Amino acid sequence: TISCDVHDPVFDNSLDLEVAAKKGIFPPAIVLFPNYLEGNMGTTAEIQVYALEVNNVGMAQIPVYYDPGKLAVESVVQGSLFQGGNEPFFLTDNDPQNGVLTIYITFLGPEGNSVGGTGDIALINFKPNSTGAAELNIGQESILLDSNAKEIVLKGYGKGMIDVR
Repeated sequence: TISCDVHDPVFDNSLDLEVAAKKGIFPPAIVLFPNYLEGNMGTTAEIQVYALEVNNVGMAQIPVYYDPGKLAVESVVQGSLFQGGNEPFFLTDNDPQNGVLTIYITFLGPEGNSVGGTGDIALINFKPNSTGAAELNIGQESILLDSNAKEIVLKGYGKGMIDVR
């Protein structure tokens, strides 16, 4: 006799609009993907910052809050959302004392560009410096501007967690 266990699948994809809506996140939004990650000491944990269903975005300023007692920012790389047209200007500012990583990205010049849809803005590599659960949050003071420098009202801000063993 052969048997197997059938497990109920867990659908917790922060990029899925139905899942996001159940968490009170409606587009346009800035979310983290994955929103839950298990890690180990001595390895890096990769989390992406995603724009969810945005339109005509020309600039973004996004603070990501993390627990500096449990995580350190090892690197930040520009994502693929701001592609095409003029080369975007990408800059980060990390405050490891207060656990705030701010991501800045914009198109430069009079022939600037804008992007839309759902896509990754940045990939953050965190290095755990202690075990346990560390929460991540997209700051509600995040700013998205359209190609005419008018603010795009965000309706959702993602949260995440890195659980280090």
